[in-house]
Amino acid sequence: MALVATPTVLSLLQSCKADGPVFEPVFINNSQGKALRHIVDLIIPSDEAIPGAVDVGAHKFIDMYWNEVTPLEDQAQIKAGFDALANRLQDATGKTFEDAEAEDYDKLLAKYLNASKEQEEVFNKSLGEYYQAYQRDKTVKVDPDAGAFSLLQNVRGMTIWGWKQSEEIGENVLAYEPIPGQQIGCLPVEEATGGKAYSL
Repeated sequence: MALVATPTVLSLLQSCKADGPVFEPVFINNSQGKALRHIVDLIIPSDEAIPGAVDVGAHKFIDMYWNEVTPLEDQAQIKAGFDALANRLQDATGKTFEDAEAEDYDKLLAKYLNASKEQEEVFNKSLGEYYQAYQRDKTVKVDPDAGAFSLLQNVRGMTIWGWKQSEEIGENVLAYEPIPGQQIGCLPVEEATGGKAYSL
């Protein structure tokens, strides 16, 4: 799925300011929201100098994006991914989304986001077979490992995108020029922006 910064998406980003520990999701349920918040925080944690993904509201952005922008069929796949992730979490730790802690999710991230190329191919093959079967029969279930892998890949990409596009990161961490100056070719990034990537 391509992510484009359209006015709708930008308005979602603006409405996702972090406002403390309470997160009331609109698309996923509260226990899935708790899981999403932990995962997003593990993907881009905060430190003393730079706010993390939760600090800029990336978890809220992801939830609202899924609710307001994602097509219905893709929404069903996201919910199936959460079911698969809950299954894998239960098998790995004996815990549910409600009682799992950051270290429990960190183990799942290590398993699925650091998978070998061979394992990724197995997950992707399983997902391809699932999507083909799903077109014929909407009741078919995704393999839990492949579903968890797919969801976590989606969340990682959207976390990075939402974090980079947030106002706080875009204006205060990345190189920000609301009205770009002249084009100077072959200028080293270090000299042009102090080594920072452009936010826009």
